[in-house]
Amino acid sequence: MSESAIKLKRKAKGKRPFYFNDPDVDRLLSMLMALAGELAVTRDRLDTLERVGASKGLFSADDIEAMPLDEAALAARSERHARLFAEVTRIVNADLEGLSDEEEVSYEDVVSRVENDG
Repeated sequence: MSESAIKLKRKAKGKRPFYFNDPDVDRLLSMLMALAGELAVTRDRLDTLERVGASKGLFSADDIEAMPLDEAALAARSERHARLFAEVTRIVNADLEGLSDEEEVSYEDVVSRVENDG
């Protein structure tokens, strides 16, 4: 079965369980766990790339640190950061989606609502 043939739903059905007395603590924990998972995978891939590069004499860790980035690379990174932020804050955004289907929620809105409990 090809990878493109598998489609998983991104949202679970049913009420989300809470593990702490404060649901905001649960939301924060979910966000942190999502971020930790992303970071672990990224570090593993980076480690593999650095090992392959070093073993083949292609580049060193110093080469990576000194690599200048052009505007296209910076824009690609910015887009990737936005996608990562969206994934990490998925749990909060899901709750905020219930506020209004018409309302557009910015990063600042999400932070303010989490800080001020909705």
